[in-house]
Amino acid sequence: MSDVIEFTAQVYKVQTLATDQGIRVTLDLPETAIMQMAMLAECQRAGVYLSFVATSDKQGKTGNVKQMATGPKRKSSWTPAQE
Repeated sequence: MSDVIEFTAQVYKVQTLATDQGIRVTLDLPETAIMQMAMLAECQRAGVYLSFVATSDKQGKTGNVKQMATGPKRKSSWTPAQE
């Protein structure tokens, strides 16, 4: 496996887990990033920890992948506790 898995993605969701207060980040990759998805899946299967550095794609460059469309903003279903 290569040492670098490179792709352009949009952050889809960031959440804290109630069970162990861990943090989960979900990325939305373009449909052309199948090889990168397979490499990430292999890392998950093998239990490999990865180191991430994210940079903003300020100029809208996506390399060999299509620019991803921005979907509608998600609304939180969280409601504060009633007293």
